[in-house]
Amino acid sequence: NRVCDHIDQVQYRLQHRLLLENPSTYIEFVASTMSDAQFLVEVQRRTGCALLFDVNNAFVSGINHARDPWTLIESLPTEAIGEIHLAGFAEDRDAAGNRLLVDHHGSAVDDAVWALYERTVERLGPRPTLIERDNELPALAVLEAEALRARQVQRASASARRTAA
Repeated sequence: NRVCDHIDQVQYRLQHRLLLENPSTYIEFVASTMSDAQFLVEVQRRTGCALLFDVNNAFVSGINHARDPWTLIESLPTEAIGEIHLAGFAEDRDAAGNRLLVDHHGSAVDDAVWALYERTVERLGPRPTLIERDNELPALAVLEAEALRARQVQRASASARRTAA
């Protein structure tokens, strides 16, 4: 209720539809009445906001909680997704020695995230995509290559949709 109230207030004040992003998570509640996907879907339904699907966040959270990250994208209403984000992550180990990923926007997009992005674009169709790099910026040519790769995925999806139609 609180999240929905705040989104409603901001959308009313700005007279603009917000994009709500799926977060990357590192811990979970012991018990919850709804999954992350159910929460996002319910907030979107109640407020009319759009969704910003962060592929890296879905991957990071999936690995951290031993879930298939694809289940999140399958659960979200495709028509509500207005933008996609990609980013890199750092890898560590938790106290139990399990793989722990941290969304840090300081490295190249991982091949597993690219693969999930390709599946996402196949499902959704082309969507505006942002590659997040907030620190440890590489040479411009590296950034341009990542942007080109995202454009190529989008073009391939658009071409496949035209062929199927």
